[in-house]
Amino acid sequence: MRRVWDILGILIALAAVSLPVSAQVIHDELPAQIKGLELHDSRGDQIPGDIVLYNAEGKPVQMSSYFQGDKPIVLVPVYYSCPKLCGLMLQHLNEIVNDLDYDIGEDYAVLVYSFDHTNTTAVTRGKQTQHQEAYRRGLSSIGRQSYLFHTTSAADAKRLGDAIGFDFRYLPKLREFSHPSAMYVLTPDGHVSSYLSGLDYGPKQLKLALLDASDGKIAASVGDFFLHMCFQLDPNAGQYSVQAMRVMQIGGIISMFGVGLLVGGLRLAEGIRRRKRQRMETGSIPGSGLPVAVGVGDEAHLKGGVRP
Repeated sequence: MRRVWDILGILIALAAVSLPVSAQVIHDELPAQIKGLELHDSRGDQIPGDIVLYNAEGKPVQMSSYFQGDKPIVLVPVYYSCPKLCGLMLQHLNEIVNDLDYDIGEDYAVLVYSFDHTNTTAVTRGKQTQHQEAYRRGLSSIGRQSYLFHTTSAADAKRLGDAIGFDFRYLPKLREFSHPSAMYVLTPDGHVSSYLSGLDYGPKQLKLALLDASDGKIAASVGDFFLHMCFQLDPNAGQYSVQAMRVMQIGGIISMFGVGLLVGGLRLAEGIRRRKRQRMETGSIPGSGLPVAVGVGDEAHLKGGVRP
């Protein structure tokens, strides 16, 4: 009997050890809730101008009305009742725009919209007030008209998502949406220029995206111009990275310019030294062109003295 109980104890122990092992199976496929919700590269695509958004006052606004200026646009898809990710996205957006040395309204606009058609105007207005007040750089009157929150219908949410390459899916059992994390940067006329995915990008990445969308027109310094020239979007990562060939080209141009300046400076210095030697050899009075004899008497005569 003792041997039987020992065997049973070993079997029970083995069963207990094997339980967590079966729970650690790694599946190759994505969960059904997020399968097919990858970001799609829609750069260059035009946003349909007839898509209707509803602003924080509940008034309908066509997308085309935002494409009549000369500033790039940051477009942020979220839903306001999201339990976690969207709140983190908006918090990260606040941190980025506060640290960016471009001003909302003066240099670019920010449009946030909810793809959940059940979100209300009151919630939208509260979100807009909260985030406008959190903008530490201060909003001018133009800035307050350039940092806006919206809702939209289910149909137009789908159309806008398709236009920018952003997929989302409602999960009835959880009463939540499954969706990726991304913000999009549009050209002033409403074409998709680039997108930033995840939550690990910083002000520099957004600056590069804005410079790209404006074709460098909002560059505030020579440094901004070189940032625009030397960085390129990696569509797989949704991040900007150094464009090695462009850096080498610009480096070569700068080197050639530097060599040209050096050679020009050396030739100029040599010319000055040559003219100086010629004046000393001819003994001419600088500026008069009149030759003089070199000697004590001549020096005295030139100074008004008596020549011996």
